Amino acid sequence: MFKNLKLIFNPKNKDLRKRIYFTLFGLMIFCIGTTIPVPGTQGAISGLGLWELYNAIGGGALKNFSIFALGVMPYISASIITGLLQMDIIPYFTELKESGAAGRQKINQINRYIGIVLAFIQGFAMAFAFVQNSTALQYIKIATILTAGTAFLLWLGDQITQKGIGNGISLIIMAGIISTVPKMFIDTFSTFILDGNTALFLGIIKFIVFVLFYLAIVVGVVF
Repeated sequence: MFKNLKLIFNPKNKDLRKRIYFTLFGLMIFCIGTTIPVPGTQGAISGLGLWELYNAIGGGALKNFSIFALGVMPYISASIITGLLQMDIIPYFTELKESGAAGRQKINQINRYIGIVLAFIQGFAMAFAFVQNSTALQYIKIATILTAGTAFLLWLGDQITQKGIGNGISLIIMAGIISTVPKMFIDTFSTFILDGNTALFLGIIKFIVFVLFYLAIVVGVVF
């Protein structure tokens, strides 16, 4: 591993270093964006409950109700929808699937259009669920900002794919998970073991079960 790291800083690998730096810069922008709340929604979310996993995948963006609260999940949902439609449900999508690179490019374009529509719908529903006592116009404004955040992340993912290393969308999801997992595990460890509300052995068992269950869910979502 150290040998490979040494090769990165070899003068001959200047292009590779640029790609790595660009990727890190793009992921840093994503991490900063997860801390910028949508105007007028500060303190809108006090508890997440079942939304905790969504928040973890988004790098904590949902808990902050940030401009990236939706993340790239609307695009992922769109990809799943078009993937199902390609299974001889709609002939047009089946033809695109069998059209090689040109067809895949068209499907990817359709995924982005559907993803933007889903982002607006999800953004409006999220605003209605978490931001209380607001007008319809305010909900539309919040949904528009959240949709713009998702659109920006899709653009950023494309830039990382073209100028960085690896698939940009996947790297953004990975960055979101990695940035929240340590704190979540520390908080859970404190709750189950350090607080002393349960027996030590039982607390350890609960913590191990939580870690395994959480990792299994994350692997399933990524898959």
